[in-house]
Amino acid sequence: MTKTRASLPVLAPTFTAVFVAVVAALVAPRPCHASGFLIYDISGPAIGRASAVTADDEEPAAVWFNPANLAFMGGVSGSAGGVFLTTKTTFSPSGGGPDTSTDRGNFLLPEFFANARLSDRVAFGMGAYSTFGIGISWPDGWEGRESAIKASLETLTLNPTLAFLVHRQVSVAAGFDAVRSVVDFTNGLPTIIGGDARLAGGTWGYGFNVGALYKIYPGRLQVALTYRSRIKLDFDNGRAHFTPANPDFAASLPDQGGHASITLPDIITVGVMGRPRADLALSFDANVVLWSTYDRIDIVFQNAPAHAIVPNGQDTFTLRAGADWTFPGRWPGLHLRGGLIYDHTAIPASNLGPGLPDANRLDVALGAGYGRGHLRGDLGYLLVVFLPADATGGTEGPVGTYNTIAHLIGLTLTASWP
Repeated sequence: MTKTRASLPVLAPTFTAVFVAVVAALVAPRPCHASGFLIYDISGPAIGRASAVTADDEEPAAVWFNPANLAFMGGVSGSAGGVFLTTKTTFSPSGGGPDTSTDRGNFLLPEFFANARLSDRVAFGMGAYSTFGIGISWPDGWEGRESAIKASLETLTLNPTLAFLVHRQVSVAAGFDAVRSVVDFTNGLPTIIGGDARLAGGTWGYGFNVGALYKIYPGRLQVALTYRSRIKLDFDNGRAHFTPANPDFAASLPDQGGHASITLPDIITVGVMGRPRADLALSFDANVVLWSTYDRIDIVFQNAPAHAIVPNGQDTFTLRAGADWTFPGRWPGLHLRGGLIYDHTAIPASNLGPGLPDANRLDVALGAGYGRGHLRGDLGYLLVVFLPADATGGTEGPVGTYNTIAHLIGLTLTASWP
């Protein structure tokens, strides 16, 4: 009894800190292959060209990359496929000692797209895909366990869109985004308590997207512009489950509800495609991603004081260059592809931690595709090299250096009818 009374003054702030740590895991970006936790590369043919396809995309996945392309696609098309992503992160403490690595994360992200020409000037498209995701698992007893042990965020976007041919060389498009998100995070409790805390919840968020395409010299020189709005996700019915190792804290850490909101960023893309020769398309895209939507997150607990987290996310950019070569001679349906990506980090060094070891990235893309008759298959590969990222602040976890390597393989099967 005396021991319990002595612990009571510590319990209230510790309890609040635990909730803050858990919900911070909910709102913080996690390692993925794009800045923050954006998964931009979601189709086989696009991956092979480093997804520099905004101004030159003749596949159903144009619903995501730039739906204005749909206005120039005739007939009916549908595609199905997925992206296999595997990634691993290693942490090296600055004070010396052994490295710690995450479990290798293996994920399969399915994608489905369809489009149809409704009239000479109007086309419809529909997509079901995942472009934001999280997946990480550190050893349970590692030194940064209070910042992150396991984290999972899954999203599914439903995106109907309409494209309009306003001129024989100009098209525009607009779409609606409905995003379903489910989260499940586990953090370690402070040493005095031991054990862990788990937070899970689900919600819907809504936004829109618009795009435009101008074929200055059709098939030879084309430019494009797209915008996807930010989407707010309110996790109003989250539940926190505590498993303290010290039984003295069990009664003071009951399961309860909590509320937090995260906002998926705006994405602005400009692109250009040029053909120096009939069988070779060169394309360049620049993405601007407004990760400043993570400037401040307010957290409300059911039985604990409210708290604000300031993750200090920064607006960032990605540069993409791709090439698509139509194989000459006996194989006119064969395409060979390649590309390069530079992806700038969204998180400053002072905010890096095991839940957000973001870094500048260099990516190399390769791909191939073959079509015959109504059917086509496309395969793309992306090697993602995260440059070493130093965590200097120590506010989000231990001080040290994070290194990450990721591989993506995308396969897409497409059927089309003129």
